[in-house]
Amino acid sequence: MNSNKLLKAACGFVCTCALSLFALGATANATPADQALTLEPMRPPVSDALAINVQQRQALDLLNADRAAHGLPPLRFNVALSRLAESYAQDMIKRDFFSHTSPEGLSPFERMRRNGIPFNYAGENLAFNASIRDAQQAFMNSPSHKANILSPRYTQVGIGVKVSPNGRTYVVQEFSDG
Repeated sequence: MNSNKLLKAACGFVCTCALSLFALGATANATPADQALTLEPMRPPVSDALAINVQQRQALDLLNADRAAHGLPPLRFNVALSRLAESYAQDMIKRDFFSHTSPEGLSPFERMRRNGIPFNYAGENLAFNASIRDAQQAFMNSPSHKANILSPRYTQVGIGVKVSPNGRTYVVQEFSDG
């Protein structure tokens, strides 16, 4: 049994991973305004109608509700980070792995840099679970995931949600300070 299958077996049906990084010397360019959009729960601006899907909206609302419950401002939905998160969720399903490091050895931070996403602080949460709500609850029950969600350093989030053929919902949260 390869290490990825062992990880899945050890995690059972619910599996989560969290990673964060303080990056020195990261790209200093500002994120374009069209990549970072401020959204209010359940009332997306017209300009976001095509940028965020229903699953991402649910995941964003749950994440920002958890932040609000702890007195923190909402994270802005970042289109570029979301494309990265969706692509990574799909890649994990397609190639049957579950890790912050891709089979090519790329960390989330290297993937962000390769996609031209600037950051000084960044983090990633990964989960597969029965639903988006269950994944968010698992994140909040894990100290390292909760730390990413509640970090005051982050201002933006990208969210990817994909359902595997076996019915597992993969949720990828990519955090940055923009």
